[in-house]
Amino acid sequence: MQLSHRLVVVSPIEVTDEYDNPTASLEYGPSAPRREIWGQLQPAGSRDDPQPGRQPVISTWRLFTFSPIHARERIEWQGRALDVQGEPDAWAPRPGRTHYEAKLSTVEG
Repeated sequence: MQLSHRLVVVSPIEVTDEYDNPTASLEYGPSAPRREIWGQLQPAGSRDDPQPGRQPVISTWRLFTFSPIHARERIEWQGRALDVQGEPDAWAPRPGRTHYEAKLSTVEG
């Protein structure tokens, strides 16, 4: 498998409230840790989900990589921010190299 895309994985940090309690909010801003990985990114489809006053387009992607990635992380690639949907699958063939497959999505509009 050729991994032809250089991607940035953003691991979110938990945001604390004014009383220093962790909240359910996750921050993906400049202070969140980032690391570069190589992967193969493929489009998996898109759909529009009509809502009153909004026309979002939801695009889905598939990512294949040898680097472990986790749920709630975000992938940055070519100006896009793609959210990891669920826990990625880990494949450990015998013999062979473990690789990971993840479903990604992005919403525009």
